Amino acid sequence: MLKILHYIPVYAPAWKFGGPILSVSQLCEGLVSLGHQVEVFTSNAGLENNPQIIPNRPIVNNGVTVTYFSTTVGVGGIHSPGMEKAVQERVKEFDLVHITGIWQPTSYAACQAAIAFNIPYIISLRGALCPYSWSQKTFKKALYYLWRERWNVKNATAIHYTGQQEFEECRWLNLPGKPIIIPNGLDTDFWQPNPYGAKGWRQKQGFKEDEFLLLNIGRLHHKKGLDLLPPVLEKIRDLEWKMIFIGDDDDGTKDKLLREFKFLNLLDRVRFLPKCEPKELCAIYSACNIFVLPSRHENFGNVVIEALACGCPVMISDRVGIHREIQEAKMGWTLERNAMDWVDKLRELLLSSYLSQEIVMRYGEWVESNFSVRRASHAMLCSYETLLK
Repeated sequence: MLKILHYIPVYAPAWKFGGPILSVSQLCEGLVSLGHQVEVFTSNAGLENNPQIIPNRPIVNNGVTVTYFSTTVGVGGIHSPGMEKAVQERVKEFDLVHITGIWQPTSYAACQAAIAFNIPYIISLRGALCPYSWSQKTFKKALYYLWRERWNVKNATAIHYTGQQEFEECRWLNLPGKPIIIPNGLDTDFWQPNPYGAKGWRQKQGFKEDEFLLLNIGRLHHKKGLDLLPPVLEKIRDLEWKMIFIGDDDDGTKDKLLREFKFLNLLDRVRFLPKCEPKELCAIYSACNIFVLPSRHENFGNVVIEALACGCPVMISDRVGIHREIQEAKMGWTLERNAMDWVDKLRELLLSSYLSQEIVMRYGEWVESNFSVRRASHAMLCSYETLLK
């Protein structure tokens, strides 16, 4: 039995911080199900008002021992002195440390501690060193990389990439650690079509049974490329459809979209709903006719796999990390970020009957075969064991 420490600045149920929270927590639970001991050091960021989270005290969550350390005020990223002190004191108890948290000040302490006690450590990049990330706050990141982050990744025993696209995008950094390419895993027992819940959700939201619904789920941010949608949807205004956005505004994107849809006189065909818990999403995916993700960059695209697992077809940009797999398996439509390409494909789909029960089953089978949390956990475990030989 391996003793594994996962070290990440935020952890479930801090869903506001995006996809890595879900994929990391599912990986940890998957490793426990394989008979290994997993402990998580994290912070209570995003969970300060959660009565079930007592700072600095370990709790067991689905078999995983998690300690949420208190945060303190600091410049840039999440600061948690207790989290850093704990890894320095206890790292020698573990066989291996798995770190998620590029650009986070807490990560340096874990890397230092692992090296000091000769404990192998893996760093999951989660898209943080890809071109889009470098294009944001470039000067600040370049300085921080030279000062600290380069040392963290250069000394890692292995670097975890979630796909071939991420690996290729990071080649220029010449990272010496052993490359491990393992996609995010999905709990396919949880993510399932929910036709009964779908019907209820449509009724609750006031949508007709035969109304064509386009869906986007995730934080509203420039990176998601949602500004492509207003001009695209304006070109198919002669057809019947409604557009649903589910997620919190991250950088003013919601206000920009509202202004654009209002200018195009499409505001009555668009609905913005707040972010919701994962347990509600199966019904929502199942209720919608197509999931759209025109991202400028997406390291992996958890939501794409979630949608397919729930039987919702997907249309994504060729900058989503999972796009090659989708294209090769013909599990959806992959397009360049060209408005007219999106117009033509959406018009074609709205005017045709493209979804059948057979196709829905094929989506689920493909996700189970390629992206189940069982498969991802087993692959990661094999990588751990190889590093420890």
